[in-house]
Amino acid sequence: MDGVFCDENKSCTIDFSAAPWATDRIHDVFHEAKLFVLSDVDFVAETENELLLVEYKNANLSNAAHPEAFRPLEDKRLNRVAMKYYNSLQFLQVMNHGIDKKKRYVYILECLNGDRVLRKRVRELLAARLPFLLQQQVHMPRKMIDSVDVFSIEEWNDAYPDFPLRLQ
Repeated sequence: MDGVFCDENKSCTIDFSAAPWATDRIHDVFHEAKLFVLSDVDFVAETENELLLVEYKNANLSNAAHPEAFRPLEDKRLNRVAMKYYNSLQFLQVMNHGIDKKKRYVYILECLNGDRVLRKRVRELLAARLPFLLQQQVHMPRKMIDSVDVFSIEEWNDAYPDFPLRLQ
């Protein structure tokens, strides 16, 4: 495994070769086990300090069918994006990945009118669906999540220059 992965539409590559461990195969594991009820993030990378769970959505691609129909603030969509985190984290924990590391969820989002303001609102709504409040209310020996970000491709590349994402 060289650590360079393509998204499901073959529209981009993300280079996690500098990470000690990375995968884009959780979907395959769930599918082979016929667990179609489970959903997964697109990419995972374990660094020295973090477990990065990365979801990628680009509705701005030239071959995207009806990009104007993509609704990033829709409850149903946000619930699906949140569920991908929960299902993936549970699987990673039983596989002993990132147990004592910071858990960071990054949603890379490109869409029509997808400016900084929209991404901030998506982040707020997504954070409300993730276990931040639960961690405050219940004593847990380890956090389930440390942070969530919603980035454009450019913002991802600025924040994680060692893991560049490039459009095909």
